[in-house]
Amino acid sequence: MTTESEAAARQAEVFLAGKRTADNTAGLLREALRELGIRAGEPEGWPQVEGRAAVDGTPSVYLGSVPLPTARKLCDALITACLEDSRRRHSGT
Repeated sequence: MTTESEAAARQAEVFLAGKRTADNTAGLLREALRELGIRAGEPEGWPQVEGRAAVDGTPSVYLGSVPLPTARKLCDALITACLEDSRRRHSGT
């Protein structure tokens, strides 16, 4: 391989590794949403949850636009979880 094609192959490997990481994270988020009764991939639930990666391999998860009732449900669940965690820490259990 030439130096240029080796560099391109390395860049592709870095990108694909970032994409795999993002896809795995998106899958975990879909599972967490499912536990809350929110269906990813459905317009009334959470329309998009996609793993993405930048050219430099930096992974990210694209969440798209979310209906307000779904966002409120997620906010309520996060607030409840934070309050419960705080309560446990302060009670020593």
